[in-house]
Amino acid sequence: MNYEWLCKEARAISSTSQAIPMTAAQWHGTVEQRREMWLEMLGLWPLPERTPLEATVTGTLDRGDYVVEKLHFQSVPGAYVPGNLYRPAHVDGPLPTVLYLCGHTKGKVNVPYQANPRWFGQHGYIALVLDPIQLGECQGMHHGTYHKGRWDWLSRGYTPAGTEVWNAMRALDYLSERDDVDAERMGVTGLSGGGAMSWFLGAADERIKCCVPVCQTGTIDQVVRERATDGHCDCTFWVNYYRWCTADIGALIAPRPLLVAAGTDDILWRPYAFRETMWRISRVYEQLGAVENCELVEDLSPHGYTPKLRKSIFSWFDHHLKGSDEPVTEDITDYVEPEENLLVFGGKLPENDQMARIDEILGAPVNTPQAVDHDQWMDVMIDNFFDLCELPFKHIRCNAEPTLLEARLDGGAKGGSGIYSFRFDPGDGTESWLRLTLPPEREGPVDVLLSAMPMDARTGFGGGPKPPVPEGLGAAVVEVRGSGATQIGPQLEWTVRRAHQLIGSTLPERQVYDLMSGAVLLEQHHAVRGVSFYGKGYTAVLALYAAVLDEPLGELILEDVPETHTAPDTPEFLGILRIGDLPHNLACRAGMPITFIGSIPPAYQFVVDVYEKLGFSDRIRVLDSLADWRPLEISDEFEEPTQ
Repeated sequence: MNYEWLCKEARAISSTSQAIPMTAAQWHGTVEQRREMWLEMLGLWPLPERTPLEATVTGTLDRGDYVVEKLHFQSVPGAYVPGNLYRPAHVDGPLPTVLYLCGHTKGKVNVPYQANPRWFGQHGYIALVLDPIQLGECQGMHHGTYHKGRWDWLSRGYTPAGTEVWNAMRALDYLSERDDVDAERMGVTGLSGGGAMSWFLGAADERIKCCVPVCQTGTIDQVVRERATDGHCDCTFWVNYYRWCTADIGALIAPRPLLVAAGTDDILWRPYAFRETMWRISRVYEQLGAVENCELVEDLSPHGYTPKLRKSIFSWFDHHLKGSDEPVTEDITDYVEPEENLLVFGGKLPENDQMARIDEILGAPVNTPQAVDHDQWMDVMIDNFFDLCELPFKHIRCNAEPTLLEARLDGGAKGGSGIYSFRFDPGDGTESWLRLTLPPEREGPVDVLLSAMPMDARTGFGGGPKPPVPEGLGAAVVEVRGSGATQIGPQLEWTVRRAHQLIGSTLPERQVYDLMSGAVLLEQHHAVRGVSFYGKGYTAVLALYAAVLDEPLGELILEDVPETHTAPDTPEFLGILRIGDLPHNLACRAGMPITFIGSIPPAYQFVVDVYEKLGFSDRIRVLDSLADWRPLEISDEFEEPTQ
């Protein structure tokens, strides 16, 4: 059911993407806003500072009709981007320029990735080919969620696609400073991962006048439905806050020349998807009066180049950057430059290269205040609350309206006590179970402690793994998706968590939604007097955000709660560290009663300080055991922040 729901959401995104093309007036009126949204989804808004490039040429190769310059620059201080620049042996003036971006092999030394920029250098262009991070001589990492378990990347709002685009933008800065480059005639192309970066850079930077992605075009629908996510590392995907598909990216490239090259036997990108995408984009170009600038060329081939594709690409650049319609008859040459000749650093990579920690630099958490006065924090907490609702939790309706589908008594006792199960739709078309255990001999409504079922819990039978509440209180467990009847194994969990990014959510975000919906059902029940959220470890984070987002309930009880989203094993929420970390996000609902079981983790001393400064010291406490818990009695009502 989890994956069926993901596929449904993915289809909704792709089918609505540019389904009705913008008019020219709409396009011009929204282009800057859409570009900011795109940069934000790459983790690049606001743009990083353009620091000195410190560009250095470490050697040259004279090959008769062309020259190769081995060079590097720093996209951020201390972060090295190596590349090879191909140029004609004789340059009389500024030339059209192509930025060539590599896929995931050995980078610039790989045979196709040296042959293509070499063709440009031999035919009147400047061509700069860059190593991607993690490959060739460029340090860093693409495989965060792919096989390193770096779920904190999603909380950071970080994708290596953002790093690649930023490196490419700085490459354009470097090229624009060269006397032999015509900065008004710069284009981009690349195969596979380099094809994705061609899309992404073309949408991000208007200095690109001609864009040619190769073998990297499809739809969110196709990638999710066919589980092609499993075949892609993290740089293929953006952090999809705004639920875009490829057609929306193409609408940002319009009306500049866009040629998409594709292989019909490409296992990663299927013809039905790239054809649909290009049809949608071409309608945007039509509205802008530039339909001739948008074309698709395909060949019966797997993932890679063919002579037909290459010659079409070369002709496209000749037409749009050189103004030449002479037929391209020469394909790439068979010559292979020995790899060691093309190395920028001569086999010894720079020490302390900051590219190795670029995820921490571009994905750095927002600076949060460590100490605040009363008036300052009141403003901060209101802003943070609404930022949480507008970014990581933008697809959660705070006033959830679950639909009860089934109710049953699983085991009864005298006085209406016993175990009850409720099957419900939380509001997004999925199904969950709520297990409610009422105390024996109850005489009326009782206070209930509500928790999320851990994903590794074996069963929800008999009330499930409910919190051990004291006598006289009720306990309830929501089988949030990924647990109980919707439990998923490690392999599918990996796929599901990665696919969620593409539909603008995370699995933990949906689990928070399930938990909040379960709370609404409980609040409406005559046997329940009040509801408090409880969580331990992983589920403590779910309880924390359910309490922060929901209408104030009875209390929040936390046990062994993680201290930071920068830890990869903390539940992930898209871009949440761009707003605040766990303690700061909790403090944005200051005044809500909070109980810590065992002790207060050091990071949450910030919450204690905020409560003291705002006069809420009586609403935060520590208990040795959950068995000691009773609802905290407070003197007045907590008022929800208002905008």
